[in-house]
Amino acid sequence: MYTYFIPIFAQTLGATFFDLGLIGSTVAVTSALAPTFVGYLADRMNRARLFSFALVMNVVTTVALVFSRSVGDIVLLRLFGGLALGMYSTTVEVLITDLAPIESRVKHMGWYGAATTTGFLIGPILGGFVIQEMGFVRLFFFSAVVSALSFIPVTIWNLPSCLRREHVVLGFSGVVRTIRGLLPWYMMIACYGIVYSVVTTIFPGYANSVGVSVAFIGYLFAAFGISKVFAYATLESYLMLGERRVLLIAALLMAIGVVGLGTSASFIGFLAAIMLIGGCSGVIFPITIGLISRHFPDRRLGAGVGSYETAISIGQAVGPFLAGIVASLTNVGFSFLLMALFGVLMAIFIATGRSHSVGST
Repeated sequence: MYTYFIPIFAQTLGATFFDLGLIGSTVAVTSALAPTFVGYLADRMNRARLFSFALVMNVVTTVALVFSRSVGDIVLLRLFGGLALGMYSTTVEVLITDLAPIESRVKHMGWYGAATTTGFLIGPILGGFVIQEMGFVRLFFFSAVVSALSFIPVTIWNLPSCLRREHVVLGFSGVVRTIRGLLPWYMMIACYGIVYSVVTTIFPGYANSVGVSVAFIGYLFAAFGISKVFAYATLESYLMLGERRVLLIAALLMAIGVVGLGTSASFIGFLAAIMLIGGCSGVIFPITIGLISRHFPDRRLGAGVGSYETAISIGQAVGPFLAGIVASLTNVGFSFLLMALFGVLMAIFIATGRSHSVGST
């Protein structure tokens, strides 16, 4: 409901495009720091309880935005928001990869992505309506309430079913060796984080600056979500072409979509570009996290998922900050063209990465 509107909220407090980049990078920095530690904890304690604590943190950091009075306030609060987000995404992905059979992890991660994206599909429409009728303060408050409601299914299903397990404390030598062998894939994931974060943190402010209303920005991101859900739902049919080939196509199409954002100034142009990017995201996420996780045994899934989230968060920290600097020196459209180069780099790293399991111990 509120994520995509934070840049617009910051603009009401006087934020520049550089500030928007800083806010986006702030979230990503703490998101990048959290997964490694959280993954370590997830391999050593009850994962469902850790997930519940992550939900509490997200509710608190959401409602705290109500008290923002300056761009500096938003930056500080998004530091903690990034920590909460990093904890949430890591624990939920560890839970799913742990519960799903290894041969069907990509499919189950696709369903997880579809469920999450459905919320991001409905949320922007509701968020835009709440802002227009009641303002940003009510938006943050209602978003926190909706987040709190997620405790109902967690309490009923997750906590009772995910029993405490015995965990063996392991060294990091095997983990480091596995990560080193998968380095091209981590580089690809970081580039994906760069591109994706610029779309979600810089583009809303850019669209607002060229005359797209808040409500229509909500519609754009709803369309973004629809295209992701469609990609998740049809993922198995694409996999017949092979994981590497599908990822190569998705990376290049994402680069084309980002070029479209930078060269168009109309709602229809934005719509076509953002739906293309959304569809590519719906393909890239489940395939890459499934690819990374299958190189780690179950007792190290926390470390595997944590390393994935760290890589993508590093990209999300670099992307908005870099785009903000470029936008302040040249123009915002050029920053999107620059981001398209990272889509091309994604394709290069995909071509050089290995996809077979290394059987880490």
